[in-house]
Amino acid sequence: MTKLLIIPSTKAMIKECISNCDGMIFGIKGLSVNLPFYIELEDLELCQELKKQNKKVFIMLNKNMHNHDLKELEKIMRLLEQYPIDGVFYYDISVVNLGKKLNISYPLIWSQEHLTTNAETCNFWKNHGVKGAYLSNEITLEEVKEIRNHTDLSLFVCMFGYLPMFDSKRHLVKNYLECFDLSCDGEQYYLSKEGQVYPIIDDCNGTTVYSSHILNAVEEYFIFKDIKIDYVVMNGFHMEPSCFKQIVELVATMTVENKATICQTIDHLCQNNVDKGFLYKETVYKIKEGK
Repeated sequence: MTKLLIIPSTKAMIKECISNCDGMIFGIKGLSVNLPFYIELEDLELCQELKKQNKKVFIMLNKNMHNHDLKELEKIMRLLEQYPIDGVFYYDISVVNLGKKLNISYPLIWSQEHLTTNAETCNFWKNHGVKGAYLSNEITLEEVKEIRNHTDLSLFVCMFGYLPMFDSKRHLVKNYLECFDLSCDGEQYYLSKEGQVYPIIDDCNGTTVYSSHILNAVEEYFIFKDIKIDYVVMNGFHMEPSCFKQIVELVATMTVENKATICQTIDHLCQNNVDKGFLYKETVYKIKEGK
């Protein structure tokens, strides 16, 4: 059965949205990236509260780790054993290696954003003890179906939200502003290009540029269910909390009969700044065959 997970944009939203989803994903400050907010260690008690309500709890440890992060990473991975979490998303292979070293009991979920694109690699990680994969947003719906048919890993698919398009460890925006002696207060900026506006985060982890449009695959929710995707994810990044809360409520009440009306309402709430991402866009690039 397909479960609905949300990435809340504020701590307050956890209580506001919990009744309309099957679980939540959180990031931990210093070890997670590309999330609306990050919890502190003392906030891990949230896991206990959510599990009491029979909700799934996942933690993102999806930072590309440096050597100086490893000590803290090991500490956190040990600490997470004390909480009833359902899995940890990872980008860096150090998480897998530490998982083996520490003999952790919670599942690991491969989450390398632009790289989780095929069943072969899913099954490679399965052979290393990984239990799930958060699929890339750069693949088509047909490719999602193909991966589902060729791996029995638990699969996660983003169904709604702004998508990270580009990452750099460099502070691209702040370096530019400082070079021209311009104000660089804050971490969130915007790039306007060819009539589109792209949100940019330049923080301690570097620079991330997000999509100008919100991925809205709510209309495909029942397709994801039919092909047995285990989890669909809705991300509250860069959205007004009240708007995102309303959208989550709408999805929770969606049926085959009212789907069209709800999808139209969601488009309106997003000011029609939505698209389907790459779900129906095949790549124009092909692998060149050897002679």
